[in-house]
Amino acid sequence: MGASDSKPKEGSGSTPQVPEGRKSIAHEPNELFSPRRGNDEASGPLAESLGNATRHGVSPGSGGAAYAKINQDRGVAHWPYNGSHNEALFCVFDGHGRNGEKVSEFCVKAIPAALQEVGAELRADPPAVLHQTVIEVDKKVLKKDGGSFANMCGTTSTIVYVQGSTCWVACSGDSRAVMGYVERGSVKARDLSVDMKPDAPGEKERILAAGGEVSVGRGNGPSRVWCDGRVGLAMSRSIGDGECKKYGVIADPQIRKFDIDVDRGDRFIICASDGVWEFISSKEACQIVAKESASASKACASLVQAAAQRWKKAEGNYRDDITAIVVRLPFIQPDADEPPKTLDQVGVSGSVSGRLSGHIDLDGGVYINLGETGLEQIAEGRLSTAGAGGGGGGDASDFAKRRLSVAAKPADDDDWENGSSGDDLEVEVEMPAPAA
Repeated sequence: MGASDSKPKEGSGSTPQVPEGRKSIAHEPNELFSPRRGNDEASGPLAESLGNATRHGVSPGSGGAAYAKINQDRGVAHWPYNGSHNEALFCVFDGHGRNGEKVSEFCVKAIPAALQEVGAELRADPPAVLHQTVIEVDKKVLKKDGGSFANMCGTTSTIVYVQGSTCWVACSGDSRAVMGYVERGSVKARDLSVDMKPDAPGEKERILAAGGEVSVGRGNGPSRVWCDGRVGLAMSRSIGDGECKKYGVIADPQIRKFDIDVDRGDRFIICASDGVWEFISSKEACQIVAKESASASKACASLVQAAAQRWKKAEGNYRDDITAIVVRLPFIQPDADEPPKTLDQVGVSGSVSGRLSGHIDLDGGVYINLGETGLEQIAEGRLSTAGAGGGGGGDASDFAKRRLSVAAKPADDDDWENGSSGDDLEVEVEMPAPAA
């Protein structure tokens, strides 16, 4: 498989009381998936080819309880796409900062629609169109609501566009796409995207030149770009994050092209938020998915469950949102002797919307978390802290130092901390106030 970077020109128990506007809920430790739209397993033949799954994050409460966070992840699978069964689109957006779910929600609808508006150009020059579309959507996000919509929040963006036996991956942030393939009987992984981190070569230089600061991750914490010494973002590229755009953070996606060759061993594509990749390597993820070779839907569920278990072991009652899409190859099997078939020629019964349960929108896309606010009622209960060897101790501020995509740093401290007490600082977790 060849790859190239493209750079276009341009229970029981009392219910805890929670603060208004930030309603969190207790949940059972054994919950696998919350009852939400867009998270049902595929039904029929498509279950073998396409899987999607998500789990909301959790934050700690008193007495060992944990509370559900708003799920800021969004995802979508489109097939047929651009009027053709020869094309497909898979996207994951991981929102961060207070109201980051609104930015990821905006993008999960806006980007596929914008790409399809210039469908002929997309088909002819995918790198240029992918690049320009992400830039244009970023501009719209930053201008929305007079600039307040995404000034202190944003989202990652990872787009996988498949055209026949070729795919292009456009990545802004750290939601990763990976190819699983078999070589000499062993399951291996090929990263289709590169996590865009502030201390990466080229990224750091750009940020410093713009007046930003870059801190190297300490312990198991991420590197961050600091904007005016106040807000630290754990990625160097994103959509939104208006304040950080002043200090070298950009939306421009890194675009890479790959050939899909099933005869050579290519088996599936994983596109997932960093809730998967925090404790699971690309190779491990591919090995987990490969064990469910008969069903991409079951494989995706297994991957998300494994990621949640890793979070539990390492962090106790802390967990980021976890979202994944698994696409079994060959997802598209074009006939070399025939031109791509259009929707009018084959009808919708052969589409994703014709064979996949879950949230199917009018545009035919299968959405993960569309309209999700993370507030569905889950059984009340208590989560124990992590077992032996786990990292269940500590408080929310300690978690923020290590895990949050957005953190705040006081002017008189070299460290970063949860800034939820400051009205001008936006962070990912705000702790509820448990009942006395």
